[in-house]
Amino acid sequence: MNLKVLLKSKNELRLEIQGEGHTFCNLLQYVLLQDKAVEMAGYDVPHPLVPNSVLYVRTKRESSPGKALERALAKVGEMSNEFLEKLDKATVPS
Repeated sequence: MNLKVLLKSKNELRLEIQGEGHTFCNLLQYVLLQDKAVEMAGYDVPHPLVPNSVLYVRTKRESSPGKALERALAKVGEMSNEFLEKLDKATVPS
């Protein structure tokens, strides 16, 4: 995964995420939108045959979009760990 910063300002961040499509970006958008400091979050996959996405985050005045992205990525990590723990404890029905 490679990142390219397309726009970075006090309250906006636009990143091109090379090698990622809907799966990762949809999850990231979902978690970002749960953050009260995030005013808007979305992504676009400009071409269906090229797995590059553009992620956009805009925050309210008092918060940085980079920090919001860090919080969202940490939350995604927590969700993954919780899923793995539950999977380990799951039993196969007989």
